[in-house]
Amino acid sequence: MNYLLVPVIAVLVAFWGLKLFRWLKILDKPGNDLKNTRKPVPTIQGIFVYIGFFLIIAILFPQYLHNNLFWGLFLGSLPIVIFELFEELHYIGKINFKIPPVLRLVIHIIWALLAVWIGSFWHQELIINGHVRIMPQWLLALWFALWAILCINAINRFDGIYAQASGISSIGFLTIFLLIQFVVFKSYTNFTEVNMQTLLFVKNISFVLFCISLVATVVEYKPLGLVRDVWIMFFGFSLAYLSVIGWAKIGTLIVALSLVIFDAIWVWLWRIFVMKKNPLKGDYTHLHHRLLELGRTRREVRWFVRIRSLIMMIFMLIQWTDRLNKIVIFVVMALVFFGVNYYLFIVKKMPCGLTMKK
Repeated sequence: MNYLLVPVIAVLVAFWGLKLFRWLKILDKPGNDLKNTRKPVPTIQGIFVYIGFFLIIAILFPQYLHNNLFWGLFLGSLPIVIFELFEELHYIGKINFKIPPVLRLVIHIIWALLAVWIGSFWHQELIINGHVRIMPQWLLALWFALWAILCINAINRFDGIYAQASGISSIGFLTIFLLIQFVVFKSYTNFTEVNMQTLLFVKNISFVLFCISLVATVVEYKPLGLVRDVWIMFFGFSLAYLSVIGWAKIGTLIVALSLVIFDAIWVWLWRIFVMKKNPLKGDYTHLHHRLLELGRTRREVRWFVRIRSLIMMIFMLIQWTDRLNKIVIFVVMALVFFGVNYYLFIVKKMPCGLTMKK
């Protein structure tokens, strides 16, 4: 019953959020770069999906309000929501001051570290040469901070076409949900009570966020409204958080979302070594920009990214617990992605992105 009500609440919150912001005239500013000519639509809808996330948990899964893992996710992401809210209010002209990008990055790192402490997920296991080792607390916190920053920026920078970042996020959450439901629970039986409760938490939260991100995808498609960075960055943070506490199912998630993860790495390397610029400074060199420059339409780019990601998700899930196969797939996908990009944009010297200024 809870699962059936999750999408209902998500749709209702999204509907009233759109109505309220249209009434308050909190609308975006359509640009002339990658945006279609259209009338302004309600923006910063990430506020309502963040509120909707809390309402769904409070109404359908109230036991999680007493769970440190939930508060690690919810409070760990709160500064991201607040900072991006100020950023978007500045963008649409509602406030005058702008938060420096470096300060935002530092706060993201600090709160990622605090999320580990708040969530109390210290006892992470590593399998080395067939032996189980417990990851030191300081190493886990540092690893999670780096992983979270990668996911946050990878998902956020992939948001250059309407409904693309929210759509790829929904595939990420679906991957974690299906992985636990049909691989972990089917392949392992010797769970402790704590492990079982943790896995159930990750499965349920992944389903909730899958429904919310799917609703956001529909809202942004036309678009009816825009969730903006307020929620897109939360998607990235949540994917990192859930993948780590869900028995470190990071490899499967990376392959399923490899276009996003590998693209973020490629763009950072391109900016540093080719463009000689700050890798955090935005431009039009991401995958969707390169595909648009090669003549693909927005519709074709969206479907290519989604279908390819779904295929890789299914391909990884049917490997079950075969770690070697997953490693081989990961390596092959990385070689193909970076090899193709190297050939096209280094050897053939094709334009690496759209030929316009940010």
